[in-house]
Amino acid sequence: MKIGLLGGSFNPVHNGHIKLAQTALNSYQLDKVLFLPSGKHPLKSNEQSLPVKQRYVLTKKAIASYTHFEISKFDMDTERPSYTKFLINRIKKTFPKDQFYFIAGSDIISELPKWHDSKWLIENIKFIIAHRPNIDTSHWKTLEFVDKLEFMEMTPVDISSTKIREMIASKQDVSSYVPSVILEDIKKLYAN
Repeated sequence: MKIGLLGGSFNPVHNGHIKLAQTALNSYQLDKVLFLPSGKHPLKSNEQSLPVKQRYVLTKKAIASYTHFEISKFDMDTERPSYTKFLINRIKKTFPKDQFYFIAGSDIISELPKWHDSKWLIENIKFIIAHRPNIDTSHWKTLEFVDKLEFMEMTPVDISSTKIREMIASKQDVSSYVPSVILEDIKKLYAN
């Protein structure tokens, strides 16, 4: 099987995540996409995150109607930083014969060299990268690994979880940015 991996804080999950997963599924003929809420992201502060169990429940509810999307607890260990290499090794133990595609936005390219054992990751999994708006790409040509990444055509979705949290805090309408099935949950959970 060809399995897409979409990891992240999902704080909260939004329509950009859904579109990214759907585009990768279709563009690369993936069999399924696993959504992997991270318990403790090593490069992000977790202070403004909902507890991972709540983010898991919201994400599960948001993707429930998508046949080829699944939620996974593989990345929910909150005792130590959630390094992608360890995540991939855990997944490979469960799916030893499958091929993995790590799906992400182009904003990760600058961060990728900072990831734990990034060279191992680039050699052992395929990266599907979708362009995000307002990302400076001028320095990419100096990065030796860029030619090993798969770039996916996708109309950019100009929204982020941070922006959604800010909009909710200032009582703005976020209904066009999040799946309708979790809109009321998100408004309640992020109101504070």
